[in-house]
Amino acid sequence: MESMRIDPGFDDLKQLIVQRRSLNCDHYKDGYLRRRFAVRMRARGVSGYDDYVRLLRSDPIEYDELMRDLTINVTQFFRDEAVFKALEDEVLPLLIYQKVSRGESSIRIWSAGCSSGEEPYSVSILMKELLGEEFERFSLSIVASDIDAEVLESAKEGRYLPRQVVNVPKPYLERYFTLDDGLYQLSPPIMEMVHFRNIDLFTATAGSHFDLILCRNVVIYFTREMQERLYMKFYRSLRDGGYLVMGNTETLVGEAATLLTPTHTRERIYQKR
Repeated sequence: MESMRIDPGFDDLKQLIVQRRSLNCDHYKDGYLRRRFAVRMRARGVSGYDDYVRLLRSDPIEYDELMRDLTINVTQFFRDEAVFKALEDEVLPLLIYQKVSRGESSIRIWSAGCSSGEEPYSVSILMKELLGEEFERFSLSIVASDIDAEVLESAKEGRYLPRQVVNVPKPYLERYFTLDDGLYQLSPPIMEMVHFRNIDLFTATAGSHFDLILCRNVVIYFTREMQERLYMKFYRSLRDGGYLVMGNTETLVGEAATLLTPTHTRERIYQKR
């Protein structure tokens, strides 16, 4: 392991990842990168960074495993209380009011980089609560996408550990979850609102005319150039008046920063006017 720490191939490996997957390795501390690289190198039976670079060049599928290890996220329901409070108290009620006033019944939402599903399911709970008895009058579609097909399969099951539901308000927990063998199982009506899709944000989109797009704690991993491209993709995917919700540590950059107006600066919520 000592030889790995001084192996100059470490920088070559970082550059290769930037070139091939636009993942900005400067976002991570070198110690973290070394540990995650070591996991994959042990799994594939290689002992040096140069050997691992050659493996990546010959086996592109290994990139998927490496990306999964590097960008692993700890997700929870209603993560970032202030963001979901703004959605529940202001953004979504206004969106619903505008739909009613225009005589529209379609609401389209996209959770991009949804991981194991806590974010889109949190939004579906809010929509169920806010629409109440009017729920059946609306055509609600929540698309949840991620590049990791394996994590999407887990999300489709709707079963979560206690630590993942710790932020769920007690009334919602009692209404929409049942405790089953130590796991919290989401109720079918909440799960049926969410449609999971395996999408690479750089090569595909979930569609257009979305009223709300959430992409939180995802673009921070990518180079500025790729961030600018993604934000413009989201801009084009929003309908006029639609909202983009970003992560608390993320900054809107590029042309999109001139086209989207902040409505909740602290919560990183923007609107396409």
